Amino acid sequence: MTESTKTYDVAVLGCGLMGAALARNFAAQGLTTAAWNRSPEKAEALASNGVTPVRDIADAVRDARLVVACTSTYDTTRESLAGVTEWGGTTLVNIGTGTPSQAEEMQAWATERGARYLDGAILCYPQQVGTEEGMILYSGSPEAWAEHEQALMTPGPYSALVSDNIKAASVLDAAVVGGFYSAALNAYVEAVTYAFSQGIDAETLNAISEMTFQVIAATGKECVAAIVNDQHETDSAYLGVYAEGCRATLGVMQEAGFKARLLEAAVKNLGEAEEAGLGGLGFSALTKVTRTNA
Repeated sequence: MTESTKTYDVAVLGCGLMGAALARNFAAQGLTTAAWNRSPEKAEALASNGVTPVRDIADAVRDARLVVACTSTYDTTRESLAGVTEWGGTTLVNIGTGTPSQAEEMQAWATERGARYLDGAILCYPQQVGTEEGMILYSGSPEAWAEHEQALMTPGPYSALVSDNIKAASVLDAAVVGGFYSAALNAYVEAVTYAFSQGIDAETLNAISEMTFQVIAATGKECVAAIVNDQHETDSAYLGVYAEGCRATLGVMQEAGFKARLLEAAVKNLGEAEEAGLGGLGFSALTKVTRTNA
């Protein structure tokens, strides 16, 4: 089937919360959209949103210019697509959860079948798809991106091709969502639970938190520059000062009956940096003790 005879602009495979949100968004943006799900009723539920439910996954792939797979893992995507043989003129984008090495394996799998491939990473919630907060990162073929950029940008203005290195989107997903966001949110839940237990009201906590988040955003940029340039001198607060403050806070929280596991890990990291002689540098010097062979 040639590009000009394709029935759908995009087919979404997997109609969970995120897949359904993507399918609705594509249709709302005027793209002819099909949807397939292992349980057909989930795809059929999208018909009222202008999405065409397709029961045979091979038909969905054959008839679409762009296939966006949104299943739970790379393995489930391959399992679902195992029987598909007609890939001519189709670009596959997989945005399931996985690792950088799995992104490479998926690219090889798609290439063997004659499909162009882009790897994707979701950095937003389903309800943010199609809004100013929507963001999906892609990596891989610049040619495939150029052809489908208009469709792949519709989830939100922060959506972008970040690199032609197929691993890049997955690396950023691991670093930003797994390594930072989830861990930081975990620490925040621990911290605010402690604050509430000590009588702090929600309004005050929200106000202080908002200011703190702004500082984190600015400090994060400073850390990136410091790590890139390997320049960790500071005229604000030394790493050793943070370490002392964290140790004191850990004691206070644990005395109040809190595990404070994320703070405990931070204390361990900072203590290791002090032992390495980095206490008189800025917080970014922690980068020097983050590797297992440091």
